[in-house]
Amino acid sequence: MRGFPVLFASMALLAAAGSHADEAEDLSGAELYKTFCSSCHGARARGNGPVARTLNVRVPDLTRIAARNGGTFPTEQVRQMIEGRNVPSVHGSRDMPVWGWQFYAFEGEDPVRRARVADLIGRMVDYLASIQRK
Repeated sequence: MRGFPVLFASMALLAAAGSHADEAEDLSGAELYKTFCSSCHGARARGNGPVARTLNVRVPDLTRIAARNGGTFPTEQVRQMIEGRNVPSVHGSRDMPVWGWQFYAFEGEDPVRRARVADLIGRMVDYLASIQRK
């Protein structure tokens, strides 16, 4: 029976991997979160998504980021985690999909696309900041 959750997790990750910046350009931060994060972090971002129980690491509650950071939401750190520029050592290997590169999904440099991706990631960061609880 364990095979089904693993299959489900794989399918969820592949479905999210099929979304690129061109397809996501009109999505809100909440919609981006639902597409790229909720399968692991849960619909309410509390770390209890359907894929979470199949992972070997505990999925964090994203509504408590500020609380874990002395009451201040670390905007730039969160941006860097989504982009894949900063993965804390506590994560060990990169078990969390690094969605920043998925948003880029291209070879080479394109300043227009990079600006669009920065905007998308900014929307997601703003959404995460807006759902913080004490």
